[in-house]
Parts: sequence; structure tokens; C-alpha cells
Amino acid sequence: MSYLLLKAQDEAARGALGLLRSRREALARELFAIADQALVTRDALEGTIRRATWALAVSLGLEGRSDVESAAFASRREIPVSFSEQSFWGVRYQEARWHGIVRSADSRGYFFPGVPGSTHAAAREFEKALEAVLRVVAVETRFRKIGAEIAKATRRINVLNEVILPDLRARMRAILLSLEEREREDIFRMKRFKGRRGDRK
Repeated sequence: MSYLLLKAQDEAARGALGLLRSRREALARELFAIADQALVTRDALEGTIRRATWALAVSLGLEGRSDVESAAFASRREIPVSFSEQSFWGVRYQEARWHGIVRSADSRGYFFPGVPGSTHAAAREFEKALEAVLRVVAVETRFRKIGAEIAKATRRINVLNEVILPDLRARMRAILLSLEEREREDIFRMKRFKGRRGDRK
């Protein structure tokens, strides 16, 4: 009975090992795909930040700090970002959604004709930069979650491979050796018993 229970546990552990390996492979493929996205979004963010910084420097140079700060104060608002829970192979993560971050020049809250084009350009570039930041955050959050899950799956695979399965197999071998020893003893006893019966006859 002990041997049969250990055998069932061994089969269950091997099944779990196969599932964990499949899951890790699927997560690794997803991780590599996200890594490409992360590089693209990072590069896009760097370019957008450079353009936004340049546009702000031009605006400050042409209009002065007080006029730019006044336009920035007038255009303040809440950023419309929502989150929805997504799942990939059991890995849960929050996916950010947004719309309307980049606005038209007449919807920024300041008096449109009174604000020069350089300030409009700086505002537009910084709104684009904010969108780029949100994209980077969304991609890198998912990247970290899946990376952590791959590490966890790898640890579990190692425990199954190096601790649980060898232990189960060692215990099964010990039981088989014990059963074989008993069988040999039984055969020896039977031979002795037959020999004695033959002697009596």
C-alpha cells in the first residue's frame, strides 16, 4: 500500500512538473515578446522627452517663465486613466487604459489666441511624453510580473526535480528492496518446508 501511494504521488509530481515546464515556456515566450515592446517604448519615451524638453526650452526662451507657468496652471486637469485586471497563464496584472491625454490647442483651458505657438507646442509634446510614460509603465509592470512568475516556476521545478521526486523514488526503491528481500525469504522458507516434508516422507 505504501508503495502504491508513493507511486501515485510520483505520477502526480511528474504531472505537476510537466505543467510547470509548459507554463514556464509560455511565460518565457511572452516575456521575450514584452522585452521587445519594452525596448521600443523606452526608446520612444526618450525621444519624446527630448522633444518635449527642447520645446519647453524654446517656449521659456521666447515667452519667459511667468507666461509659460500661467499657461501651465490654466491647463491643469485630472488624467483619465482606468485600470482593468488581466490574466495570462494565471499571472494577474493591472492593464492601464487612457484616452484624451493629447488635447487640441483650444481645449487646454487657457485663452487660445493669447498663448503663443511655442507654448502650444511645448504643451503638446509634454502630453505626448505623458502618454509615453504610461505606455512604459504598463509594459514594464507586466514584464516584472511575468519575470517574477518565471522565477517562482523555476524554483518549484527545481524543488520537484531535486528534492521531491528523488525522495519519492528513493522511498519506492527501499520498499521494493524490502519486498524483494521478503520474497526471497519466503522462497527460502518454502524450499526448507518442502525439504522437511520430503525428509518426513
